[in-house]
Amino acid sequence: MENKEFILDQTTIKRLLVKYKLRIPDFQRSFVWKTQKKYQLLQSLFRGFPIGAITLYEDQGVYYIIDGLQRINTLQQYLSSPSKIIGFTEYFRKVEDEIRIFLEENEVQVSFNKFKSAIKIWYEQLNELYAYEKVSPLYRNIKEKCSTIFNDIDDDMQLMEDLSEILTKKIEISHDAIALIIYQGDKDDLPDLFKNINTGSVALSQYEILQSLWMNYKLDGDYLSEEYKFYMLALDMIKDDYEIQAIKESGDFDIFKNIIGLNFEICCMEEAVKVLLPTLKKIEPIEIGGYIKYYDNDSIGFELYSTLLTYTPNKIVKAVDILFKDRNEDEKQAINQFIEELNVAIREAICYAIDYVNEENWKDNIFVSKYHSLYVIAGIVLSQYSIDAANLQIEKISVNTARLAMCMDFETHKNEKWFIDENRQIGFFNNKMKELMK
Repeated sequence: MENKEFILDQTTIKRLLVKYKLRIPDFQRSFVWKTQKKYQLLQSLFRGFPIGAITLYEDQGVYYIIDGLQRINTLQQYLSSPSKIIGFTEYFRKVEDEIRIFLEENEVQVSFNKFKSAIKIWYEQLNELYAYEKVSPLYRNIKEKCSTIFNDIDDDMQLMEDLSEILTKKIEISHDAIALIIYQGDKDDLPDLFKNINTGSVALSQYEILQSLWMNYKLDGDYLSEEYKFYMLALDMIKDDYEIQAIKESGDFDIFKNIIGLNFEICCMEEAVKVLLPTLKKIEPIEIGGYIKYYDNDSIGFELYSTLLTYTPNKIVKAVDILFKDRNEDEKQAINQFIEELNVAIREAICYAIDYVNEENWKDNIFVSKYHSLYVIAGIVLSQYSIDAANLQIEKISVNTARLAMCMDFETHKNEKWFIDENRQIGFFNNKMKELMK
């Protein structure tokens, strides 16, 4: 096995962002910090507090981000466009006293509000890494807003340089040393390294941990073209979220990416909210690749897979192990075929439920919790398909009308308070699935 080596190093924020060739590995987390989290990181830096080491994997001069993606992304975003994280009002409070002194000492006669407005335009238009270090944009804005300011001043640019120093020192991060841990070794060890670093992080979901655990559960992206297509759309959106100039690698298609693709596809179904309201977060519609994404969700596919293969939504590891563990090379195509047919069954069930709700003209939302939605969608699938995961067999059957009626009996669900209050727990869900499968 290749030797593993960890090198401890230190650099500056600017050097890290400008000089290092950064890459985002395939298994990296897909969420992006909210503004408040970014703000907290910057406040720590302004106060000189350490923000932890950045862990990189170095391969032929390219640095893969193992741990620290959100910190790097936040720094890139702030230093490119600080107003996205720290608004002008807060920024100006830091510099106002010094600006008033500057104007007074230099005997500059100008409307303070106009001067402030010029600085506001300059601050909010910063859109290039370290652009605040350049004097010319500041000079241009001051000149346009306060046309008479320079009439009695011999050295305009010296004045601007003095002003720029006042303004930029409140943007710059003076304590900008960043500790680095650079890993040099076998690239195949990277997902495990990432998992071990992040297992204790509350921000990393169990599903993102699974991305590294399942990297060897490979699938055929050409055969599973629908989910592969939607996964790539999801990947494109993730790339757009990050400010850092780093390449997000797609890597091999696997079971994790298949389910992420399924999640994304469901989020592009505008009417899915009629049957999956408790699981979907409505967002401003985003057009990407000819599709429109209406919702956010990163778990429904995992929970449906788990429910359909184990009859409970919280056993996804067991469900995927049933499909992949101890399989030989000859069974690869059977796995791909099983998963493709399962995806079709899930899509059909969601469409069936939507059509049913539309036909019955339900005015109010009838799905009261995530478990209720899961129960109904899984019930529709299992009333029309025989699923044997251990033997990789899924077969369309004559509709089990009793099973279908039970999972679609919304009046009974409502009257008996299924999935409400004390019945919201997973134990109630599991019991109802057992009754359904009798």
